[in-house]
Amino acid sequence: MMSFSEFLPEMIATIVGVALGGMGAIYSSRRQLKAIKKKRAEIFLKNLESEIAENMQVIELAYQTYISSDHGKSFFLGSIAWDTATVTGDLADVLGLDLADSIENQYRIFFRLRYYVDLMTQLWFAPVEIDGRAEIQEGFKTHIINNLNQAREHFSEVQSAIDKAKKAMIHSEFAKSTR
Repeated sequence: MMSFSEFLPEMIATIVGVALGGMGAIYSSRRQLKAIKKKRAEIFLKNLESEIAENMQVIELAYQTYISSDHGKSFFLGSIAWDTATVTGDLADVLGLDLADSIENQYRIFFRLRYYVDLMTQLWFAPVEIDGRAEIQEGFKTHIINNLNQAREHFSEVQSAIDKAKKAMIHSEFAKSTR
C-alpha cells in the first residue's frame, strides 16, 4: 500500500499539469476567437465600404436629378452587405461601437431615402385626381433632397472612420509581424 507522501507529488504534478493545460486551452481559444473576429471585421469593412461607395454614387446622380427637375427619379440603394453584417447582431462587438454606430447612421439615412423614394414612386402611379398631389409630391421631394444632403454630408465621416479602422488593423498586423 502506498503512503500519502508517496502519491502526493504525483497528485500535485497532475493538478498543475491539468491547470496549465486548461490555461493553454483557454489562451488558444481566445486567440482563435480574436483572429476570427478580426477576419470578420476585415470582411465587413470591405463589403460595407464597397456598398456605401456604390450607394453614394447613386445618391450623387439622384441628387443632381432631384435638384434640376421638378419630379426627380426613382433609384435603388443596396443594403445586402449591411443586412449580412448585422444578421448575427454582433456588429458593434466586431467593428467597435464608434465605427458600427457611424455606419449604422449612414444606413439609417439610406433606409429613410428608400422609404421616401418608394412613396414618391407609388405617388407617380397613383391617380392624377388625388387632392393635394402636387403638395404631397413636393413634400416627398423635400424629404428626399434633405436626406440626400444628409447622406452626402455624413459620408466623409463614415469613410474616415472606416479608413481609420483599416489603418488600425494594418498597424496591428505590422506590430505582430515585427515581434
